[in-house]
Amino acid sequence: MDTLDNHIFHFLPEISKNNTYRLLYPDPKAGLAVIWLYEKIEKGVFENKAFKEKDIHEALQSVTTTEQDVERYHPREHYNTMIADLQEYFLRYDEERQEYTFKEHAFSFCRQAHDTLKAFFDPTQIEKICYVLRERLEGRPDEAALLDWFRTDLQTFKPLLKGQLDSLDRQITLSVVDLRENKKLNLQEGAIIETLRQIDARFELIKSQSKELRIAFHEIDVIRRLMNAYADKYDNEAIHNHTHEAIEFFQDMRRTLSLIDKRLDRIEPRVKQLFSNLNKPLFNARVEKFLAFLIENAQKEQKTISLPPGIPPLYVEKTPLDFTIVERKNDLFPIRPQKRIAIPETLETKAKAFALAKEKLLRQDEITLWLSLIRKDVDEKQQVFFSDYFFEILNTKGDNALTLAITVAFRVVVFFDRHPEYYLSIYPDRLMKQENKKTVIWEMNITKK
Repeated sequence: MDTLDNHIFHFLPEISKNNTYRLLYPDPKAGLAVIWLYEKIEKGVFENKAFKEKDIHEALQSVTTTEQDVERYHPREHYNTMIADLQEYFLRYDEERQEYTFKEHAFSFCRQAHDTLKAFFDPTQIEKICYVLRERLEGRPDEAALLDWFRTDLQTFKPLLKGQLDSLDRQITLSVVDLRENKKLNLQEGAIIETLRQIDARFELIKSQSKELRIAFHEIDVIRRLMNAYADKYDNEAIHNHTHEAIEFFQDMRRTLSLIDKRLDRIEPRVKQLFSNLNKPLFNARVEKFLAFLIENAQKEQKTISLPPGIPPLYVEKTPLDFTIVERKNDLFPIRPQKRIAIPETLETKAKAFALAKEKLLRQDEITLWLSLIRKDVDEKQQVFFSDYFFEILNTKGDNALTLAITVAFRVVVFFDRHPEYYLSIYPDRLMKQENKKTVIWEMNITKK
């Protein structure tokens, strides 16, 4: 056994030692100074990405927000202490040239913050990334290339997808914060009404983006099926582990998207109700003011009251309606009585009718059995493709297989569409078929929320 296996890394104890955490994540002033230097490096201000101590001092002074901070932190001793701490993980010092450069942790620290803040929602981008992932996975003939796909392509994609979901969730949180802050505004100014309109529009946008992202997830379903196919093809433990990990990641992303949908379902009706409640007293006040104006300024002439000057009279045009009534006499065309035909009942007709009724009952039991099997698989696997069951019925149920498969498909659509804990996706542009079979079916994906 390799000697490295005897040394297990324990993350929490290591980061808790001494001041390790504080050195990895410095106080805001030092962190902002590092970002200030990072921007200068990215713009090419520093030759060879190296800078002097005076540049660090300038960075610390630039991120100081108040005069009190300037007086408190200006002493050189304090700056030197901060620079010494940053040299642990952020700065590298060249004594010969008396210059500083960034260590890799400094670049990683700044890039992560930059990418997180810059992240924006773009379902089209996710769809393109998923499409490229699927294309590359389809062209992986050997085990080494497949492992490279897991370790490189998929790992690059994961933070992008997480960032999109985090962006959606953050938009909801910001909308709720805006709502709470603006509820305290003066209603006479109408500011909260306008804010509610903006928040309501923002929720509608988030909901549409959530639906678009769910559509973009369709490529992930294809990727999952390809991964399972490769896992069955190759008897490789590493491929099996990567496949299991990837499927868990995709399922976790779906659960996150479902949580976002639930947040929208809870918050959006409350916003609309609040919007209605705030609009109601304003509407009532305007109506009351209008009625008071009418009462005070209406003109009375003899026994007739007319509207105040400047308000045009209201004319309602009424079109006379003429109905033609046609009387029907019941005895005009009497129905001739028909002789009732008595069908003779024999043992053969009884047996035939009984067999037909029994066949219908068995058919209903078989449909119910298939529906129960599909629902059980969805609950266990979180996601199934109905086309697999459809063709299984066609291959095993003889002459009436097509009728049974079509009936089961109809029952599946009705059942899963009526139960909110499941999500049924139908893709008319994707036709599923089997070899030596003329029958095709639209792809149907059933997911448990």
